[in-house]
Amino acid sequence: ATPRVDQRQANQEKRIDQGIASGELNKRETRRLEKQQNVINRAEDKAKADGTVTKTERRSLHKMQNHASKRIHHQKHDAQTAKP
Repeated sequence: ATPRVDQRQANQEKRIDQGIASGELNKRETRRLEKQQNVINRAEDKAKADGTVTKTERRSLHKMQNHASKRIHHQKHDAQTAKP
């Protein structure tokens, strides 16, 4: 099981949704961030497929999430905004 990974995914998806609602993320940024979240979800599913998530797989998932988190922050705080 990967409860920390799942919770973190949920938090990141919530941050993306907040960025959409506030206009901090435009459509292109949103599409890219959601695509990245889908890649992480697929990697998690692949890690769980054999019934055990190894330490290496868990580390890889955390690394992917760290990268995604930084990217979400960067995209939400850059000068681009959604057009009204």
